[in-house]
Formats: sequence, structure tokens, C-alpha cells
Amino acid sequence: MTAKKSKLVVSENVEQAYQKYRQLKLEVDDWLRNRGSYWLASLSLNEESPYLPIVDLPQDAIIELWQRLNISAKVEIADSTLREMWEQLKLGKTAMDPEMATRLQMAVSGVAKLASQTVNEKGVPELKYNARASERPEKNVVACPVCDEISTLAVLTGPDGKRMMHCTICNFEWPVQRTGCLFCGSEDSKKLLYLDNEAFPGIEMGVCEVCGQYFKEIDGRKLYAADYFWEDMRTLSLNYATERWIEEQVRKDNQIN
Repeated sequence: MTAKKSKLVVSENVEQAYQKYRQLKLEVDDWLRNRGSYWLASLSLNEESPYLPIVDLPQDAIIELWQRLNISAKVEIADSTLREMWEQLKLGKTAMDPEMATRLQMAVSGVAKLASQTVNEKGVPELKYNARASERPEKNVVACPVCDEISTLAVLTGPDGKRMMHCTICNFEWPVQRTGCLFCGSEDSKKLLYLDNEAFPGIEMGVCEVCGQYFKEIDGRKLYAADYFWEDMRTLSLNYATERWIEEQVRKDNQIN
């Protein structure tokens, strides 16, 4: 039996951010081309995953790229202030201007991509990650093997629909189970719902009634995405709509745990 389908109601409020994002993305790409090889030499990966968690990324590289993005946005701020903000963030203190936080996120992502590049070049045994969540209770299969950040974005690749998790932080991809919930491993099709909206063809939101988690799934056979980070950002309204849908189901009949 196939998983159940339903519709989501969304509002459009993300597209206007594209131009700002594109400007920052160009700066990150240029930094990777011109400074990437320099910082690659300073990376030290762990022997096992996670190979280089976000908190272990070279701080100087993050500050350098973050400052470049600030300058691009015409924001003047001292390196010492950025270092203090980064240290506070690692301690869990996240109060920061939203646009400053966005630039920091893109700086972290840019540096993390260097770690992902290194792991890809060395090669990672596929079978190490191609396991079901229920078979790996000691490690969540949605945690990125490189940076250890949780991914909620799955991509179905052609031609056979192989399911890959995509980390929007470091850009690493790893294979996971083709069906069922990515979080708890449940394969009960009656408990896994797929929600969609006609404004976003090729994208569905999977909701598990067993564990209450949800994830986004892009069918790469139907939708080409050159930039999965932006694709995830562009469709954030689907995340919000899914959260509202889950809340409504809980209020109505307590269907979801």
C-alpha cells in the first residue's frame, strides 16, 4: 500500500529574498575559488564520522568569510566583535540580527563545504551510511556524516529514484533507506503521509504519525535544482504549512505522537 497523500496550503513570502541570497552566494563561491585551497590545507578530519563538526571548523576561516559577506552587505564591524559573536553562538547564545545571522550561516556553510569536499575526495564507504534508522539506534541517519548537522532534506535521484540525504550546511550527500520514515525507520505506509502543494511540483513533505517528525523530499527526476540550499529556503513555506497541518491534526484527533 502506498503512503497517504494530502494537500498543503502555503503563502508566498520567500522569493523576495533571492537577490540578497544570490549576492552572498556569489561572494562565497568566489572565496572558495580563491581561498579554498589555502584553508583546505589546515583542515584536520576525524577518523570516523562526524568528520568535522561545525564547532571544530577553523574559526579564522569563518571570520574571514563572514567579514567578506559583511563588507559585501556594506556592514562595518570589527573582526574582534565577530569572534566574540561566534564564541557566544557556540555557547548557545543565539541573539543576533537576522541578516547578520544569515551571513554567518552562509560563512559557516562555505567553510563546511571544504570539509565535505575533502571527505568526497577521500571516498566514503556507502554501506556505512546506507542503513535504516531502526537498525542504527546509536546514530541518527539524518545526521550529516561530515558536519553532524541534522538534515531534513531528502532527494530522489534518477533514474531509479535512489534516496539521498542532502546536508544544506556542508553540501554532503549520503544514501539512506528508499522508503519509510527517515527519523524512526517506521515502514508502516498507513502512518507515513506525503503532503504537497501544486505551487511546488516535485516536492513533498513526509510526515510520520509514529514519531511526529517531518522531512522534505525533492524528486530530482521531476525537479532540477542547481542549489539545494536555496531550494530548501525557497520552499520554507512548505515547512511552516506542514507544522500548522501537524498542529491541526493533533488538535482534531491526536493522530500524531
